[in-house]
Amino acid sequence: MTKTAFITGSGKGIGKAIAELLLLKGYQVFGYSRSNSINHTHFSFTRIDLTDLEKIQKLSFPKVSGEVLLINNAGTIGEIKPLSLKSEEAIINEYNLNIIAPTLLCKKFLEAFPTQEKIILNISSGAANKSIPSWSTYCATKAALDMLTGVIAEENHKNLTVFSVHPGVVDTNMQSEIRNSDPKNFPLLSKFIDYYIQNELESTKIVAQKLFYIIENNTQFTENVLSIRDISIN
Repeated sequence: MTKTAFITGSGKGIGKAIAELLLLKGYQVFGYSRSNSINHTHFSFTRIDLTDLEKIQKLSFPKVSGEVLLINNAGTIGEIKPLSLKSEEAIINEYNLNIIAPTLLCKKFLEAFPTQEKIILNISSGAANKSIPSWSTYCATKAALDMLTGVIAEENHKNLTVFSVHPGVVDTNMQSEIRNSDPKNFPLLSKFIDYYIQNELESTKIVAQKLFYIIENNTQFTENVLSIRDISIN
C-alpha cells in the first residue's frame, strides 16, 4: 500500500531525520521548510516560510492514495528573554509558526483526506507542562498544541489517529540557540549547558526511529500526548 508523509521543518533537525527515515521505509515524502538538502526520487520539496500565514492559506496538499501522515515538526524557541523584553514582531512570528501554522495544516489535512487512513504527529515539548522563564511563547504554544491534539482526537474524525509527541532534549539547532542565550535573560542557562557537556542530548536519528515506532504501532497507545523517553526501540 502506498504511504505518503507531509513533514514541516524538513530542512534540518528532527524533521530532516524523520523525512530521511521514512524515505528509507518506502514512503513518498513531501517536505515544507525554508531550506532543503534532501535529494531523493520520492521526495518533493516546497520552500515556504511557515510564519507567513498567507502562504499557508494558499497551500494545498496533493491528492494521493493510500495511507497519509502529517508531521507538524517546524517550530521555534523564539527570543529567549522575559516577555516584557520580547519584540511584538517576534511574539507574532513565534505564535504563527508554533501553533497557528500547525492548526491550519491539521485543518487542511483533515479536509484533503476525509476517508483515508491517516495519522497526525504534532511535535510538541515537555515545556507544554512547565512554566520556564523567558520561554513564554514556546511554553504557551506547545501547551496549545497538546490541547489542539486532544480536541482533534475527541472530534472522532474518520480513520484518524493523532498524537502530540514530546521529543525531550535533542541535539538540534534549537539547543544551540538555548546554550547561546544571554544568561541575564535566561536563569536556567547552566542547566542546558550541562545537558550538552554531559552528553545528555538525544540524537535526531534516535528520535526519528522512535517517531517511526509510534507511527507503525499507533494502535497500541491509549494516550494522545506521548513522551519519546517512554518509547523503547531496543
